[in-house]
Amino acid sequence: MQFHEFGRNDGRTLMVMHGMICDWRKFRELFMPLEQEFRVIYPAMNGCYDGAPDFRSFADECSELEQYLTEEHGGRLDGAVGVSQGATLTAILASRGAVSVGKAVLDGVYVAHQGKLCAELALKAFLRMQANGGMPGRAFMKAMPLMGLDESDLGEFRLMYWGGSRESMRANLIENYTYRVPGDLRIDHTKVYLWRGSREPYARKSHEILKKHISEWEERIFDGYGHGQKMFKDTADYLSEIRKIMSA
Repeated sequence: MQFHEFGRNDGRTLMVMHGMICDWRKFRELFMPLEQEFRVIYPAMNGCYDGAPDFRSFADECSELEQYLTEEHGGRLDGAVGVSQGATLTAILASRGAVSVGKAVLDGVYVAHQGKLCAELALKAFLRMQANGGMPGRAFMKAMPLMGLDESDLGEFRLMYWGGSRESMRANLIENYTYRVPGDLRIDHTKVYLWRGSREPYARKSHEILKKHISEWEERIFDGYGHGQKMFKDTADYLSEIRKIMSA
């Protein structure tokens, strides 16, 4: 992984964890206003930046997060925001206990098992998009409603990183689509904010799964929004909601 930090040296720490096969730099463009108030940490997952080693597993990503945050921040975060796969990774990190996470916003978290076949089909679609400069093909367009998205949401795909290898993409997608929450997973020392759009069926199912494993949580549903839409289309209000959580 790579780690990039910006903002106030004397401010509270806030980690922003990007989504599946996304570019941390694109996420920074959205979250940059928070750097005026916080020390914002932007990890870049393996397989998602130039010269990166291939992605292997969520466990390996969490181990690298723990090592960096322990060495550089004493193993403590005031807050974390994870989006899509970044939300899944943030939830796993908070459950492991090696790093203290005060508050965690999990936006569009996906922990509802979808199966290896979905991962293989997604790989074909992603490889086609990689070859076509990031433009989704017909098959992917048909699947977009499952995320509450349609043709007007193609701008979100500008957040993707297309420089990764086939092997890295495949490992990432299989981990993402076949992940199951372990029965003993517990998030007991982090206040968790579960966010999703009202048009996200998999995130809705994922919330119901995760609630059983979290001691303290609040749920926020953004009416009329799909996967990632609140962040991408209504960024100023989205960041305002994060500020409210961090100041509470």
